[in-house]
Amino acid sequence: MKKLIIIFYLLLSLLSRGKAQDTIPDFSWGNAHYFNLNEGDSCTFNKVNIKLLRLENHYNHIKVGEDTLCVKVSRRTLPVLSNGLRFFVADNKNVKSITSDSLVHGLLTKDALICVSNYQEPLLNPYKYSFPVNFNDGFIWNTEVDGYMFAYMGEDNKDGEKYYRSHEGIDLDLSDARGLEKHWIVALENSEVEWIEEYEAGNEKAACVLLRSESTPQIFYVYEGLLAKSLEIRKGHKIIQGEILGTVWGDENDGFLQLSVIHSTDVPQYAERFNNAVNFFPQLFLLYYNQTFSLNKNYSKGRIVFGKNGNASDENKTNIHSYENYIGKGWLFDHWNISQRVDCICNGDESNARLNKVLFAGSPAEKKNPENNYDYEISVSNGTYRIRAKVGDLEFPSWQKVELEGIEAGTFDLNAGEYKWTNERVVKVNDGKLSIRIYVDSSNRKVAGLSEIVFQKVN
Repeated sequence: MKKLIIIFYLLLSLLSRGKAQDTIPDFSWGNAHYFNLNEGDSCTFNKVNIKLLRLENHYNHIKVGEDTLCVKVSRRTLPVLSNGLRFFVADNKNVKSITSDSLVHGLLTKDALICVSNYQEPLLNPYKYSFPVNFNDGFIWNTEVDGYMFAYMGEDNKDGEKYYRSHEGIDLDLSDARGLEKHWIVALENSEVEWIEEYEAGNEKAACVLLRSESTPQIFYVYEGLLAKSLEIRKGHKIIQGEILGTVWGDENDGFLQLSVIHSTDVPQYAERFNNAVNFFPQLFLLYYNQTFSLNKNYSKGRIVFGKNGNASDENKTNIHSYENYIGKGWLFDHWNISQRVDCICNGDESNARLNKVLFAGSPAEKKNPENNYDYEISVSNGTYRIRAKVGDLEFPSWQKVELEGIEAGTFDLNAGEYKWTNERVVKVNDGKLSIRIYVDSSNRKVAGLSEIVFQKVN
């Protein structure tokens, strides 16, 4: 009998060793758990094995249980579901490498940073976390702004040297609230005010506020761009979820809140406030859209302007980024374009997306388009549409050939600053996608430019 008991416990021990044990995450926030992995590494969550197979620019080939998936870094891409898990790639070494902000990407310590959660649980409990803008004045979140997590912001100048910025948070467009007590900014969760930094911004003082999470003391919230005189809080205040902080600063051109989430063992100082930025786009999306990711936007008519134009309310909306279902329009890129955007130029009321055979030449994001064309796609209901496009470049001589839903609309060889409208075409859409194709100069001697698209369903 004694021998049988010993054998029984030995068998239990062997069985328990065979069971996968969950891996301890690098850090957690709410119900989201972040794991750093090298190519070939695995982690286990809810007894499901997750293995990072390889990286391809911003794409990540991952095996989840028996499923093999190819997932983009979620700069503004929504999570995927597999084996009862919800996960997204928060960062990878290739996205980090195209910018100068290595400290912004400080949470990435291996090849990729993967966020995993149980799909039956919200990433953030909506009873404990609030969207950072009060809805009382009818706020509508424009998810098309340039400033989103780890967006490639192109070349700039810092201390006399070339600098390539990786956007360290999410911009919330509040241009209709400039100078008004409207769209009040609120605390995401129960927090404590660590510091408030004021700075000159035009004719008004702006402020940056740092809050420390009550539930996760190593999580901090950076609210950049508040109107200093509107602040309802002071350093050391303990505030509750949804409590008012103030309103947004703005001038005749801009008005937006930049929100960042930071993971740090110490309180970040103002100069280092964006170090160790957490990719939290899916969390913010869920707070706004009430826990749903299954959104698909369709259009029946519209005017799409590329690059910033003279309308201040559109200052952060340039239409130069990759297609996403929930936005319903954007550029189609394969794995080759690590920046997931095209270039643009603007001056006053004139602007355009700028297309080259080689994008961002001379920068860390330089990539050659394997094709001689770029496609812009708009989600629409099936039917017949009238459509035309305005092409050309504000600064350089341009050459471009245009097809509208597969129908040729003209070839244009234009001088610098010259724009032309294509002839209007009547096209039939059967697949729910209205497509605009711009062919570029394969020798890369001239740029191509797209300034506007106008379309309308006729039946």
